[in-house]
Amino acid sequence: MKHVGTAERRVVTDHWKGGGVDVILQCPSCGSTGRSLHASHVIDHLDPQDVEMWTVFRCSTCRSLYPDPRPDAESIGVAYARYYTHDGSSGKLRTSGWRRHAMALVNGYMNGRFGTNMSPSSRWGYPLFSIVEPLRLKLDYHGRHLFLARPDNASDKRVLDVGSGNGEFLQRAKEMGWRAIGLDPDRDAVAACRAQGLVAFEGFVSDEAAGIEGGFDVITLRHSIEHVADPRSDLACCLRRLRPGGMLWLAWPNPDGLGATFFRSAWRGLEVPRHFCIPSHEAMTKMLAEKGYTGIRVLRRGHHAASIARASGILAGHRHGPVNRIRQWAAAAIGVWADMAATVSATAGEELVVVAFAPGAESDRA
Repeated sequence: MKHVGTAERRVVTDHWKGGGVDVILQCPSCGSTGRSLHASHVIDHLDPQDVEMWTVFRCSTCRSLYPDPRPDAESIGVAYARYYTHDGSSGKLRTSGWRRHAMALVNGYMNGRFGTNMSPSSRWGYPLFSIVEPLRLKLDYHGRHLFLARPDNASDKRVLDVGSGNGEFLQRAKEMGWRAIGLDPDRDAVAACRAQGLVAFEGFVSDEAAGIEGGFDVITLRHSIEHVADPRSDLACCLRRLRPGGMLWLAWPNPDGLGATFFRSAWRGLEVPRHFCIPSHEAMTKMLAEKGYTGIRVLRRGHHAASIARASGILAGHRHGPVNRIRQWAAAAIGVWADMAATVSATAGEELVVVAFAPGAESDRA
């Protein structure tokens, strides 16, 4: 595997290829100034041969991870030029052969769990996946736990996907009977959604003229909150857009998971320079409570870690030294172990998943 020599690389300090940078003096999650070095010389997984390297710190108070410095608001768009959200594919399985049978089983479970009428469907799907815990949890995540929401008007169930990317979840939510609207600051991602006939707007959740007027029963942010400069502000904006009792659903990389600990600078979850802050689950639940959310819960993730571990192993392969060779060879085993951990513990997997409710929601939803 080709490596860029250490002498050829440089650590970003006062500028990067996209332009200017911001120096971060406080943790974006909790505001603390105490921190320790978590990973140095971190490379962008989209371009492992890039000469620029970033530095990531861990907050001493809330254990969140964040890079310092990071791209400024004027230059961050450069980091998304080749991002996956520009792909117009919705990620649906082909409906032929064994894939059709697999989809029928999945839809059978989704229909039973989420009360939908997706097809093709097999009545064996629900009992099958219900007894295979890692896969049951994965499919619940696949539907973003929409069964936990309790919309007042079943005929006008509105879900807003913040950071909707290429629209994969928008399509899925439509099939599940929801009125789905996407929001993304990347115009190419919005164009990819609209090309598929999906409803999506360009902008941020704080924008008043983004075309997303009215309240929502559910707002989802899958791997979006770690991309924003001020997560506390975005959580407050989401609360204002939720209907009374509406549900906020969040998923993001786990800074305390096995991958972050084992792979360190090669961990795929760091995703410099696009990830501005990766909150710990303690930091997230505290931010949500401070903003006025109720019924806050961290949910188990189940099967999911193989692709993250594999990508981390590939990143390790682009780095020098025996430690990185061990990381590369052990990637598959780390993925299996992380899946086992995520099946029994809500805070041990490679991803964290949290639901919270606007005032008026029941605190004991299940």
